[in-house]
Amino acid sequence: MLIPDTDEDLTWHAFLGHSLDMQGFRAAEFVGVDPLTKAAPKFRSLQARGIGVPELAALWGIPALREHLLTGCINTPFETTLGALKAAGHATGDSLADALRWFPYVKSHWRVRAYLENSTVLERHGFSFRRWLEAVCRSLGETRFPPPDFRLTVKVGKVETTLERAIRLRLEHDFYRVGPAIAAYMIADWQLWLWREGRTAVFDSYKQDAFHQAFVNTFGRGVVPVEQEAFTTWWSSRYPAIPVRLANECIWLGVELKTVKV
Repeated sequence: MLIPDTDEDLTWHAFLGHSLDMQGFRAAEFVGVDPLTKAAPKFRSLQARGIGVPELAALWGIPALREHLLTGCINTPFETTLGALKAAGHATGDSLADALRWFPYVKSHWRVRAYLENSTVLERHGFSFRRWLEAVCRSLGETRFPPPDFRLTVKVGKVETTLERAIRLRLEHDFYRVGPAIAAYMIADWQLWLWREGRTAVFDSYKQDAFHQAFVNTFGRGVVPVEQEAFTTWWSSRYPAIPVRLANECIWLGVELKTVKV
């Protein structure tokens, strides 16, 4: 759950492992930072194959493969993308196609596109998600990094918001298929590690997924709000010294492990 403040941990776990962890695709298992939860003897993770952000970005730079993912795969079976990776992607593309083929969870054209296209965003930051975060904080006027207070007020244009909200908005803007829930998820476990280490104050980011919503709907009995900002306000008014992400993770584990029924 916790993501240490290192280039490697943030790039592999927060970026590659969290940015696509949704809708039946267990990204952290696919890239190799979490153990596989289904039997798949022929599957080898990206990490085991030596495929990281630089290698994924290089695949996006291949015109034939990029065009396939942008337009050529529309209304075609997923096998066409595996074929394109093998035909145009050289050894890396062939290895990625093999990983996708044997991964025992849902796959899709757009997930492949997201991995490749989003990796290119990190190129000017040395393929480091941590350096991307640092550059965003600096652009928002926060020169201390990691930030000691993510609730600090910053300006985005003429609008005032918190630093963490501004970072999440930039994640949504810069990366393909990253929405509000995933943007929060990409930084929340790094923030939680910083908080545990006493390097940052209490923060508000957490993953507002279907598990969380179902749990609050079932057990909140109309008293506990479901919507993210309202839930955060409710939690903070009662437990101001504890990040809402802890409650959020406990909810996820309870539902995932079926210790609670929703």
